[in-house]
Amino acid sequence: MAERAEFEREMLKRTELFAPLEDAQLDALLAGAKRRKLKNREELCHKGDEGSQLFLIQTGRLKAITHSTQGSSVTFTVMGPGEIIGELALFGAGVRSATVTAMEASHLLVFERRDFLQVVRDNADLAVEMLQLLARRVLRLSDTVADAQFLNLPARLAKKLLALDESHGRDTGEGREIGMKLSQGELADLVATTRESVNKQVGIWREDGILSMESGRIVLHRLDTLREIAASARS
Repeated sequence: MAERAEFEREMLKRTELFAPLEDAQLDALLAGAKRRKLKNREELCHKGDEGSQLFLIQTGRLKAITHSTQGSSVTFTVMGPGEIIGELALFGAGVRSATVTAMEASHLLVFERRDFLQVVRDNADLAVEMLQLLARRVLRLSDTVADAQFLNLPARLAKKLLALDESHGRDTGEGREIGMKLSQGELADLVATTRESVNKQVGIWREDGILSMESGRIVLHRLDTLREIAASARS
């Protein structure tokens, strides 16, 4: 039990949002936390549901999506360990802004609104971090909408791969490996296109030595080239 508490405290310390907190504040937050397991494809929350909990991903991957009245869907983002889910409902209207679903078996820490807001009241730095987190989420959503309207597929896909590298990438002897497995269908969802279109573009980039992709493992070999492609705004 003590080992788990130490592990969870250290994980919170490595999370940008909770980094300003002292150990005693982290322990107080963890004292009221719950643990939740999700199976692959299990839904964490649904768009429009009432929300009074904040989630921290410990292991696994989840995606945030929204659906149109016609039944089509758009994937806003893919999230992995150390990322926060549910802050908009916590500080906003109290309803979930997107449907969040597990992409694989996942473990999460769950914080109740009353416990989290009490810690926010006691720590001005945490309040500032929370505002910055909300601002980044709004900017990311704005970028997603703008990209879908104004960037061609190669530019959209290159920009998304670079963003995934920034948040989940790691150096290997081959290049920069994105630290989460993504199928071509999942990549297609992230850039609002079809799996066939992503398959064609990935094939071209494989031949050019820009990246490699095998069984969901993506390694980026030529980041400068991807940056040049991402800077293109031709539709």
